Amino acid sequence: MKRILEQWGSNFASAEVQSLTDGVWRLKLGGDTYILKRRANRTRVWEEYDLLKWLLEHDQPVSLFLRTTEGIPWAEYQGSFYVLYPYLVGIPGNELDLLDPPLTRQVGSALARLHGALAVYGASAEFPGFGLFQEVSSYAWPTVQGYSSMKFHDRLQGLEQAISTQLVNPYEALPRQLIHRDFHPRNLVFRGGQLGGILDFDRVRIGIRIFDLCYLSTAVLIDGFSDPKKREGWLSFVQDLIGGYGSVEPLQQTEGHAFLYIMYLIQLLFTAYHLDEGDTQLADLNMGILFWIYEQHDYFEPLIEKTVMDGSRGGLA
Repeated sequence: MKRILEQWGSNFASAEVQSLTDGVWRLKLGGDTYILKRRANRTRVWEEYDLLKWLLEHDQPVSLFLRTTEGIPWAEYQGSFYVLYPYLVGIPGNELDLLDPPLTRQVGSALARLHGALAVYGASAEFPGFGLFQEVSSYAWPTVQGYSSMKFHDRLQGLEQAISTQLVNPYEALPRQLIHRDFHPRNLVFRGGQLGGILDFDRVRIGIRIFDLCYLSTAVLIDGFSDPKKREGWLSFVQDLIGGYGSVEPLQQTEGHAFLYIMYLIQLLFTAYHLDEGDTQLADLNMGILFWIYEQHDYFEPLIEKTVMDGSRGGLA
């Protein structure tokens, strides 16, 4: 670790290091705190650095990588690459009640502003595309079918038919741009009740705009699914989130129609990922959430579509 840290200066070699998760460490040096992360690709680090620098210059609450003594935004050691950036002090979103309407609307409007900045970033073409529908078709769907075909055959068949008839054509018309692609509560930092930081831009890709909204919606549902009160309040959360977003940048009617279907695709990806990891408990949880949403589709869909059309939660009865 010392060989890595001293690339940012000899003083960093004496930092107090705490491992957080695999490939992530927290550093304390004097009164300052930093996050060190392992990265797989130096090209992607440059792209992320340039994007973060641009976002910071355009008033987005991000933390920029520090450059090493050689003037590059990564350290290399034994074939691995590492980035270091100042720790954003605050409370992670997963430790707050994001079902609180003012907080939810604040997150929605912040995401809309982030999307607005990402949409006009001049080097967008340097980032790969992310084809959600294609990834589910080629990877997640076969994986989930192989695991669940006997137990959930009828439900999966109905879901497949709904997606194929209701999403295939609208999907191609959905607005695309640079998206965060990992916009979940743990990547949001709050200070004094205000969103003060957005973390982890290493998964940024060109994809459908509503992916980030749907991804956050599924993440919040997963975190609170075992609590009946939070589960019952989830639809209001989605409406407030869309309302907050729409107060800055209204969504299109097609995005309102596709919203639940994109969530289905995300849940299928989650399920397939957990199956590949051998975690059938989490796979079953995500399958349960998928079917819970699907069973209430006819109730949820018109309310979500109306929220999108109204552009704000206040337009709902």
